[in-house]
Amino acid sequence: MTQTPAPPGPPPADPIPPRKVTARQWFGLAIICAAAFAIGGFLRQSGPVGTDISGRVDVAPLLSDRTSPGWGPQDASVTVVVFTDYQCSPCRLSYPALVDAVRKDGDVRVVVREYPALGPLSEQASRLALAVDRQGRYEPVHDAMMRERRQLELPVLKAIVERAGGDWNAAREGMDDPEIAQAIELNLADAMRIGVPGTPTYLIGPYRLVGAKSEAQFLRAFDQARDAS
Repeated sequence: MTQTPAPPGPPPADPIPPRKVTARQWFGLAIICAAAFAIGGFLRQSGPVGTDISGRVDVAPLLSDRTSPGWGPQDASVTVVVFTDYQCSPCRLSYPALVDAVRKDGDVRVVVREYPALGPLSEQASRLALAVDRQGRYEPVHDAMMRERRQLELPVLKAIVERAGGDWNAAREGMDDPEIAQAIELNLADAMRIGVPGTPTYLIGPYRLVGAKSEAQFLRAFDQARDAS
């Protein structure tokens, strides 16, 4: 049985031509984007730097730490506790900004908690830093290692210690002291307690800051810590 073909349907509609965006519309869109960017920048500059963790963690023992190495006035109005690794690129990037901000402020104490997370060379460098702290040479050695671009192998560490006026043989022997290993273990435990996700992490007053920061951000964080005290 032959089927009767269906009648043809209506012809397809002509496609709707795309709407052209006028110069005025492009200009308006550009103004909206610029305003959104400016508002975002303002919020980043006016909002808190970091996260206030004092409501869930007792930060006082870290801020009052007098056994870990560091520098600055003992009675400074602000204490910065930094968990750092000498082979961490963001740590190296952020370090000069921290130094400049501390110098510019003039009333900040820095406490360094060695946090060697990137393998054997990191741990070796941290052990050396704690060993030279016994010689009173921590700050120049720490500074040199943070700015050093070569792998922190023993010959490089030896040159850094000697350039800083330290005793390399005593430092090399001290690196194997069990007390230094215990100090690093304590740092790792404290890092876990305050929720350090990686390096660098800064505790500035009650605020935890994660990742590389600018000089301006550090200066804001110092003022923020004073306001919270």
